[in-house]
Amino acid sequence: MNYTNQLQDKTALVTGAAQGIGFSIAKAFIEAGAKVGVCDIREDATQKAVDELVKTYGEGCALGIVTDVTSEESIHNMAHTALDTWGHIDILVNNAGVSATKHIFDMTNKDFTSVLDINLIGPFMTIREVGKIMSEQGGGSIINTSSMVGTYGGKMQTAYSSSKFGINGLTKSCAKELGQYNIRVNAVAPGVVATPMMKNAVDDRMLAFLEQVTPLGHAADPDELAGAYVYLASDAASFTTGTIIHVDGGIVM
Repeated sequence: MNYTNQLQDKTALVTGAAQGIGFSIAKAFIEAGAKVGVCDIREDATQKAVDELVKTYGEGCALGIVTDVTSEESIHNMAHTALDTWGHIDILVNNAGVSATKHIFDMTNKDFTSVLDINLIGPFMTIREVGKIMSEQGGGSIINTSSMVGTYGGKMQTAYSSSKFGINGLTKSCAKELGQYNIRVNAVAPGVVATPMMKNAVDDRMLAFLEQVTPLGHAADPDELAGAYVYLASDAASFTTGTIIHVDGGIVM
């Protein structure tokens, strides 16, 4: 993909950026001219991702920030590490996420709330923290990662589906609240994507079924999603807010 100059001189924080969709977003943003904070809870994976990005794109393109999105203190550190380094934060991508594949009868309260803590409460806290910074600097773009199951629901995915329905509501509500500060809030809802989390969430038979009901006939490579994030982060989307873009190969459940 050619994203040249679409995000020139912008800075971005991407959570869950050490692998999968998050890493693809980080690559695309750098290719578009942005500097990216690679934010992930795993220190080794974060450093490995930064090393790979620097090797490919050069020194200064990426900043590794170990971040636990369930911790207010960690989120504050993430935001202010970026602010102290760059002087501004233009883009926030809430992409960190987990799943719990269990029948509702077998799901404990802890199973359920641990997914919501990362997938929904985490984005709420990062938006609150980074949104304040953006409001003081005159605006910004916030992008949340939703999912097709945030529209259709998902069997054996009660917690994950609930968190993504919540993300859609958070996106639309924050778009209404933050528009006055020139902060745009949108979401991308992927379909079936070939990531480690997807492999852990479904077995081979379910994956084959999901690919069968996807009109484009295959699971997406994470890189195939990145263009939607670049668009929403860019000035091309200057009048786009409160929108959920489905990048799902046309799947209908």
